[in-house]
Amino acid sequence: MKIQIIKEMILGPRQLTFGFDNNTQKEQNFVISCIVEQFENHGQVVLDKFVAHVKEVHDLAEIDTLQYIFWSAQELKIHFRIDGKNITPFETKQILLQSPKKNVKIITNKNVKNSIFKDATSFYQKISKKNDDNDQYDFARSLLSDLKKWETSLCSFKPIAQKPFYPGCKKVNKHLQSLKILLAKQDSYSLIYSCYDNKEKIAEIADDVKIISKFYTKQVEFWELLIKSIEEFRANLSEIKKRSEIFSGFNRLIQILESSSPYDLITEAEKLLKMVSNHNDLIVQEKTKACRIKAISKIDAIIEKLVNLFDIYIPDQDQRNRFLYALRSAKKKIPQTANIKQIDIILYNTEDMYDDFIEELKES
Repeated sequence: MKIQIIKEMILGPRQLTFGFDNNTQKEQNFVISCIVEQFENHGQVVLDKFVAHVKEVHDLAEIDTLQYIFWSAQELKIHFRIDGKNITPFETKQILLQSPKKNVKIITNKNVKNSIFKDATSFYQKISKKNDDNDQYDFARSLLSDLKKWETSLCSFKPIAQKPFYPGCKKVNKHLQSLKILLAKQDSYSLIYSCYDNKEKIAEIADDVKIISKFYTKQVEFWELLIKSIEEFRANLSEIKKRSEIFSGFNRLIQILESSSPYDLITEAEKLLKMVSNHNDLIVQEKTKACRIKAISKIDAIIEKLVNLFDIYIPDQDQRNRFLYALRSAKKKIPQTANIKQIDIILYNTEDMYDDFIEELKES
């Protein structure tokens, strides 16, 4: 802010003339209404930014806006605030003359009853674990900061919470709607009354945000693994059913997965998942072993069929060797496969290769 403009600020009571300038009074009231609106929407008004805003949006000269603000502060309609303390217009002017870029805030003089303020702070100290003995403005700023943090956290969790088998979607939507109402007006007066009038709701949001945040920051990777594992277990369900303990564990995992509030069940789910996974791994190993034996048998049969065709089409030795080498190489890959899917791929490619060999024999 320009020092020259600050120097021209008139302090002390105004000299009113007969028939006080109605236009000046209207402009001052308009500036105050803009301050109140900004304070309700954003929770704070910074002096230099506000003066520039009024100039840009409403085309009111900066010197006029600033003078109206100083007069209003002198009349105690608003207050200047620097470094956490309310200060007089005279002190504000002196500070700005020394440091024109100093962060000066404007707050309204509307305070809640002290009994209500004490009740609200006592309640909030219990859920926030903050013991600062702040004044009404500082308390409201702290409360506003927490409410906005909760809103940001819930918004970040909302996309994944909406996916199937992920918990908390209803609570996330419910609390975001509540926070939207609580944050509709962000001035200290409105926020303190919101805290006072909605203690039960705010306490519920605080508890749920803590629980949901822990889940989606520290436990969600396990949850993803659980969802994936359940699908893998379903492929072997007939074998799992043969072991009552394992099948019981599988069913309990399904219950936990479908629970609307599984947060206290994560430890139990981790133990059950390990037990069922170990058994499922054994099933997969046996299935893979049997699949390898079957695949090798199929490739042996293909080789035998191809050799029989050699008696019909009589290929040259190089062609015979090339065909047999390719099929036997495919057969050697089977024992090194990691899973049934890889076996199926090798077998499919081998059968496709056999068909190509037959076409080549017919054309030669």
